[in-house]
Amino acid sequence: MTDAELVGRLLLSLLFGALVGIERQWHHKTAGLKTNTLVAVGATTFALVSAHGFGPNTNPAQIAAGVVTGIGFIGAGVIMRRGGSVQGINSAATLWATASMGLAVGSGYYKLAWFVLAVVLAAQFSLRWAANWIDRHSGQVVPYITYRIVVSFMPPASESILSAWSAFAGQSGVSTLHFSQTLAHGSESLLEASFGLSEARVRDLTAFSQKIGEIQGVSRIEWSQATTADGEEEDHRHPLLESPSRANSRG
Repeated sequence: MTDAELVGRLLLSLLFGALVGIERQWHHKTAGLKTNTLVAVGATTFALVSAHGFGPNTNPAQIAAGVVTGIGFIGAGVIMRRGGSVQGINSAATLWATASMGLAVGSGYYKLAWFVLAVVLAAQFSLRWAANWIDRHSGQVVPYITYRIVVSFMPPASESILSAWSAFAGQSGVSTLHFSQTLAHGSESLLEASFGLSEARVRDLTAFSQKIGEIQGVSRIEWSQATTADGEEEDHRHPLLESPSRANSRG
């Protein structure tokens, strides 16, 4: 094999890895442009070394198996568990596919490498849209976003508020994380709840809060949204109803 062919295979694997990595980088994934490019080039290099670097008695399949095992360790490094969900599986699978392209290029199976590249790019773009559509319509709760609602009310309104909450929380796409109700006699009672919502139910939250606010005896209702992605927390409060006495006491 000439030096020109060696360089050509490495440049081709660099191109394939970069094309896959650009999509990963665009969507801010853990394994992005540089990672996928290096995986493709590394896999190509191992394939070239196995075929031409150790003599005629070397079994290239052993080197290929070693590459697959090594990619397994790298893929495990990008998979992270956060709360009740797991992130990074798609990135790990993409690295696995990128390594297969690198092995194909290094082994001289250019047609196979082109086919794999086309399939990977088609899956990352078209299937992403399909997955998002399925998530929106299946009632899946959006991860890392928690909603909290606080309602202050007089005891006679308790039954109406619990009925409205039960109807809302019983819908598909609502996952209750915490619920508490403090009842008092002759003074205000308090209802607090935290929950996760699907994208469809997020649009219903304002309407539900307004419905609670219309119940006779409710003096205050407030809901907040907390985002905990990447270890950072953001809290956005939305007071929808507040009694005049509370508003004056704040001033």
